[in-house]
Amino acid sequence: MEKERYRGVEYYKGPDLAKGYMLDKAKKFYEGLMTSHTIENINEALEIYNIIKYEKDGSLLLYLGEDKEEWLKEKNGVANSLIGKYINQHSDILNDYEKVNFRYRKAFWEIVEKRKLHAITERRFKVFLDKLDVFVWQIFKQYKLVNKYDVELREYMFIYPQGSTQLLLDKYLIKHMREQEKSYLPQSLTMEDKEQIISAYLDLDYSNLNYTRLLSNVQNSKEFALDARVKLKAKRVSEGLESELFKDSSRHETDIVVEFKENVEGTVKQYFTLNKIGTEVDKKWLESNIDNPTILNNFIYTFEFVNNNMISNFPYNEMYAGVFERIGFAHEKEYKTSTAFSMRESLSLAQMHVYYTFLRSRNKELEVIIEWFFNVYLKEEFYIENFRIKLPPTDNPNFEKCKSIFPTVESIVKKYKFYLEDGFIDEELVQMESRPLQFSDCPSMTKDRYVYIAPDNDEARIVKNIMFSDQSDITYFPNLGDNQYDTLIERLGTDKLYLDDIEGYQKTSLDWLIEHYYVKVNEDNEIVLINSNRTYLYYYIHVDGVIVTSKLSNKLKQEVDKLLYEGNLVAENTLLTRQESDYIDYYLNKSNFINGYDLRNKYLHGTSSDHGNENEHYVNYLHALRLLIMIMIKINDDLCTAKCNSK
Repeated sequence: MEKERYRGVEYYKGPDLAKGYMLDKAKKFYEGLMTSHTIENINEALEIYNIIKYEKDGSLLLYLGEDKEEWLKEKNGVANSLIGKYINQHSDILNDYEKVNFRYRKAFWEIVEKRKLHAITERRFKVFLDKLDVFVWQIFKQYKLVNKYDVELREYMFIYPQGSTQLLLDKYLIKHMREQEKSYLPQSLTMEDKEQIISAYLDLDYSNLNYTRLLSNVQNSKEFALDARVKLKAKRVSEGLESELFKDSSRHETDIVVEFKENVEGTVKQYFTLNKIGTEVDKKWLESNIDNPTILNNFIYTFEFVNNNMISNFPYNEMYAGVFERIGFAHEKEYKTSTAFSMRESLSLAQMHVYYTFLRSRNKELEVIIEWFFNVYLKEEFYIENFRIKLPPTDNPNFEKCKSIFPTVESIVKKYKFYLEDGFIDEELVQMESRPLQFSDCPSMTKDRYVYIAPDNDEARIVKNIMFSDQSDITYFPNLGDNQYDTLIERLGTDKLYLDDIEGYQKTSLDWLIEHYYVKVNEDNEIVLINSNRTYLYYYIHVDGVIVTSKLSNKLKQEVDKLLYEGNLVAENTLLTRQESDYIDYYLNKSNFINGYDLRNKYLHGTSSDHGNENEHYVNYLHALRLLIMIMIKINDDLCTAKCNSK
């Protein structure tokens, strides 16, 4: 058996938690590297190739220090010479492929492209492809290789429709959590070829539901397009897979319950467990508090449409998604959802229905109360004239109510935008502005209202992965037995952690936190938080996706200013957060998200279901009321914040 003499050094481009560990391995390898060394197998050659890449991009010198520059050049010269000698001795390097460790397959094809492309004929490459029993996607990362073996790789893609479909989706449709290296396709691969591959994939017995959903929603482009028949085929395959997946779901149902009943302890009780999600409210309290302000406040404090910072709880939040939902993929123009998101949607819809019905039974119409907020309250409290709205009469058919309420939602945001820009509302100007409104464009009265992580802030990303993620390698500590926490930030904030508790594989992450001044080891060997203001600001953004600056303490505001100055955060002066704008677009339009409900356009252009489907129209009307109330809460908070700041 061939001796496998290599340490397992992999190459990571850019910031990565494992990079320091790999550089340490590379250093130890170079320390023992002599000119008399002989590479004994392909994996050792590929490992040395990866170490050379670390030297070329400057990472290894940065890790070792400037005083090691000459030493590193000498070792790198030896490494390059050994690689060249090994490759020259293996005239048909494709014979080595079956021995290549999976972690080194990408490096193998890089070497083939750079050093062996001229020596491998098209016929030899076809023989190699014919012997493969799997789809080798790493080949398609090499432009010159794909270009030379164009015809052979086109034929190869037809043989493996599953791998080829994944390659096509990865190139054209899938939005990954991290930036991916570009893939290349044979130039001879036509649009019809791509469609044929997709169709063959849909005929397989093991289609992936995530893939079929994407394919059924494809937006055709010059590079990738599917015939309506193929899309329909994908849709039907998806429906079949969903039916199979959920056919036994009755045994795992989660009850969604909204109840108004007697003697609820504390007036309101919320449930969010595996078996029950819901809200219980004391009925007598509701009956004795039916004035307009309290009714509207119930959507904040009773039904929790927003959190304490007046950020909507409706948008998708990665923090509450399951592990597999988080690491999954989505179309680049798909609004991401999760089980928790769907449950929250169902709960808020049930809350709307039950409370809407309750108010009507007490001769209170929610539409009239919302009109009161805009027509009366804004004038009396904030001196805003002419902010008049008219919602549909409650006795109108739900189809007709939907036709008028969605344009009203857009009109409200337009009026607020014009008010902030001009200082008053001109109804004629609002009516003349016919361009579709981008909800993200509506400004705020508050300077630097929201703050987000800057796109190039890699440090914040690494802090999130180490300290806030339940998938961090530094969350479980065997020495502590059952006394565990989901995340490192939870442990450091509530319990003690000592250096002796750290396992060897966790040391790289801990060293990074120490080097970047997020933690320190004190005299008792206890690991303690430092620079806590910055840490907790990053944590708040991790939880909500955004920080509302007006809700922060003075110390945290000062830290925000510092991070803004350093370019680590970016501020935006908008009425809605990015997440809230996306959520509204998800329901009202389809321009931003291919899986959006497109409710506004369906009713505006008459493409919704028939008039007689009252249940569907009623549900859509409740969705519209939810969005309207959400916007109303945001406007009120913006005006209140500005009023407080002016005092």
